[in-house]
Amino acid sequence: MSQFPRSATEFTPRPTPAARPSKVLVVESNPAMAEIEVLVLASAGHEVISAQNAQRALNLARWWNPDLVLLELDLPDLPGANLCRQLRNRSPIPIIAVSLDGNPDAICDVYAAAACDYLPKPLRSGELLDHIRVHLTTSQVA
Repeated sequence: MSQFPRSATEFTPRPTPAARPSKVLVVESNPAMAEIEVLVLASAGHEVISAQNAQRALNLARWWNPDLVLLELDLPDLPGANLCRQLRNRSPIPIIAVSLDGNPDAICDVYAAAACDYLPKPLRSGELLDHIRVHLTTSQVA
């Protein structure tokens, strides 16, 4: 008698539940730039929500529990490093800082506030998505 299964269905692996999309909070004061970032991230399969100032970002972070924050450093109501520090005190999620002016002092401040990465603007879609993928993967492993 053969020891092979009678049908191929006996070899079919159980379906694994689909991984939920990662939740990304975009903190960007420029509405046009925020819309572009949201579109790029959403088209890559992420759930995305945006805030135009620090106060809204803090409220959304408490309510929505994002997996990653994309944080512009030049915000109208609070320096990006201060917001980064407040977000970091709340959660160990990855925070990627972005800035157009590339002010070295602001970049040092945001790293001191525990941002995990920095990208200069203008953002390139592929590079942004690569950095997000790396930090989301790293945070899931840790």
